[in-house]
Amino acid sequence: MRTGVSYMGHHNPRHLKTDMADLKSLACDDVLLAAQENDFVHMTGKLTFLPGIARDVGIRPVAIFWGALNLFGGGRSSQFLLENPSGHQVRRDGSHHPAGCYVNPLCAERIRQMVDRIAELGFEGYFIDEPRPIDCYCASCREMYETWYGGDLPEADAPRLAEFRGRCVMHYVGELARYIKTNHAGLETMCCLMPADRQLWAAAAEVAELDNLGTDIYWVNNDRPVREAEPMVRDLAGLCARHGKTHHEWLQCWHVRAGREDRVRLQGDVLIRQRPDALYVWAYEGQIGTVEACDDPQLAWSKAREILLQAKEQS
Repeated sequence: MRTGVSYMGHHNPRHLKTDMADLKSLACDDVLLAAQENDFVHMTGKLTFLPGIARDVGIRPVAIFWGALNLFGGGRSSQFLLENPSGHQVRRDGSHHPAGCYVNPLCAERIRQMVDRIAELGFEGYFIDEPRPIDCYCASCREMYETWYGGDLPEADAPRLAEFRGRCVMHYVGELARYIKTNHAGLETMCCLMPADRQLWAAAAEVAELDNLGTDIYWVNNDRPVREAEPMVRDLAGLCARHGKTHHEWLQCWHVRAGREDRVRLQGDVLIRQRPDALYVWAYEGQIGTVEACDDPQLAWSKAREILLQAKEQS
């Protein structure tokens, strides 16, 4: 079982070296750098230095675009959208929404440019994390709907609208994976689809150019029995096996509320028993120093460390 941890990173290579050595002490195989748009423009150190530093200690560097286009994750302050307002989503009533639209060719091209850059810098995988259906009625979405269905998007009924939004997600994932395999064949293509988008798992598994598929069952802060996650994990494992995909699962170590820390360990136990190909933890040191930090980052991270070591012992 491969293991890895998402990492917010630092522009100073001295800190990167210390943190990569710490991850190596946990026998991690991968580090998944949550790179923000600003890291491509101003705070470039984490992108520039991390691949070499990680490889020097035997860890594979993978890139996630965190907050890109104000879509996934934290740090949603897209300079690209400020400079390219035509990339924004549009609500049904025509009002502006401060997030980008991945159906818009302008936004899709920006993501491709960022992928080109991380490939050039020596990252070995690109992670499309939590691409979700979006409620957008921009010109690009309306044109796509008209092409696929021959109608006007604002007039679509609820079932057809849901179908369209799901197809848009898969179009984005498929086109991006195909671009990567055409232009950067050695880059692993990875994607996580949330449990809320479980209806898209089968379609994602059929994307030939996608290498790695997983989900993130983040139940640490609720009271749902963690064993109830097992059928979902098995369903996704089956899809991945049938289509030749690497199957990964995420363990929550972010925004863990006080008193909930042991559920990190309990849910990790469940995931390990299901034996996915890879087990990843979001995020390093309980995402300390961000608005998504755990209430007690050290305690939550200690539970995640136990699971990372246990995963290797049982592999």
